[in-house]
Amino acid sequence: WQSPPVAHTGQDPVNRIFGVAPLSTERVASGLSRPVQVVAAPGDTGRLFIVEQRSGSTGRIKILNLVTGAVNSTPFLSLTVSTSSEQGLLGLAFHPNYNQNGYFYINYTASNGNTVIQRYTVSSGNPDVANSGSGYTIMTISQPYSNHNGGWLGFSPIDGYLYIGTG
Repeated sequence: WQSPPVAHTGQDPVNRIFGVAPLSTERVASGLSRPVQVVAAPGDTGRLFIVEQRSGSTGRIKILNLVTGAVNSTPFLSLTVSTSSEQGLLGLAFHPNYNQNGYFYINYTASNGNTVIQRYTVSSGNPDVANSGSGYTIMTISQPYSNHNGGWLGFSPIDGYLYIGTG
């Protein structure tokens, strides 16, 4: 059996059938190294936080200032991470009450290959910089392999719990 020939109209069939506008892209930031996530802090309309998996042996969170359109030269947070395979700084989630408590959570791969979930606080003197000494380890997960270790973090709007996606 052969399917009958189909004449191509030159139109995108998805757009033609469902009325979906064609997709397009626009570069909004440059100079990033392996960005894996973009997050807005609760109530913050002027900044986006960009998670860079790794640059060398450093995972970084950078801030895209939406008013100026520029990426801040000083990272929000930098830390040493594993640089093997798919590892590095993999996830960021802001506490729902971030504006009051300054807490945010990260998921990264330590140099020994384990997944680490840590809580940090924003600097009391500068909202564009984290307090790098405030890291508190919530949990460590032993990983048998260097790939497919997940990395997503997020707070549920229903129960308020922090959910962690591991591989």
